[in-house]
Amino acid sequence: MTAVFPAVPLPAVVPGGEGRARLIDDIAAWIDSPAMAALLREFGYGPLPGSPLAERLAALEQISAKRWDYRGGLLERSQAVGEYFEPTVDAQIRSAARSLGLAGRSMPLRRQYDHVLVLGGGVRTMMARAHLAATILRQGVGASSVAGLGSLRVLDGQGGVARELGLGECVTEFDAVDEALRHAFGVAAGGDQRSGETEAGQPWWVRTYLDTRPPMHVLAAPSMRPGQRANTADTLTGWAELVQETRVGTRLLLVTTDVFVPFQHCDAVRLLGLRYGCEVETVGFDNAFSQWVEPTETYLILQEVRSAIRAMQALYQASTYPAGA
Repeated sequence: MTAVFPAVPLPAVVPGGEGRARLIDDIAAWIDSPAMAALLREFGYGPLPGSPLAERLAALEQISAKRWDYRGGLLERSQAVGEYFEPTVDAQIRSAARSLGLAGRSMPLRRQYDHVLVLGGGVRTMMARAHLAATILRQGVGASSVAGLGSLRVLDGQGGVARELGLGECVTEFDAVDEALRHAFGVAAGGDQRSGETEAGQPWWVRTYLDTRPPMHVLAAPSMRPGQRANTADTLTGWAELVQETRVGTRLLLVTTDVFVPFQHCDAVRLLGLRYGCEVETVGFDNAFSQWVEPTETYLILQEVRSAIRAMQALYQASTYPAGA
């Protein structure tokens, strides 16, 4: 019989002087949870050592690198090579992952946010994320703006998919974000656009649609790492610096894919919570039942457990810096 584990809250920045201490407690509760312990047992590992949190995180990251890195450290997600699990093991892995936040978190807890941020991806992924965001708002959740966070990453071989779904040409991730959001929210093409370059010469632009409610922005974020494409962290930072001025207590709702919720949530807490004082909640569409994408294979779920571990590690390190550093 498959064990069912209680849901583990994801780390959150809370107002007040105890916010960072609470954040560290949340990280510890996640890695020390019964679900993580059960996941480790499935792969022949005992409990994490009773050592300082930094050492436990490092030990867990090393285990994940050895056992759950199906990308070989360098490959794109689409290039990962995985393995098959027996049904009982498969069910246990999925149950533990659900407890850890990689499934079952598709609807927000609150009814009002300042901004909804839809994270970027390929054409089908963007359709699923954009339509989840639109559904959430149509069900009565309020927000002052919606922003799609993309990049200039080239989407190879997705032109046929875009045409199949009735979208315009999607050469880059920015195009996919723009097309999918307009499809989900019923917004006509056009919008006002501004652009520029970073000091390092990386281009960016923002397209804004003011005739829709709430107003909608689409960002092509610059990469902060020369020679590499913009990643989630770059798009989050780009939003705060190029799209929307933030203040302490700004409530953000991130919309992504369910298996990416923990790692992208931690990145947002690190970059927008600790740095700007934003309150972050993250939801993800259920790809086991999506009309847009295929269900995620189990080995890819484990890959994203590893991504979450690494994001927790980065968040812990950031949370131990002096405030304002």
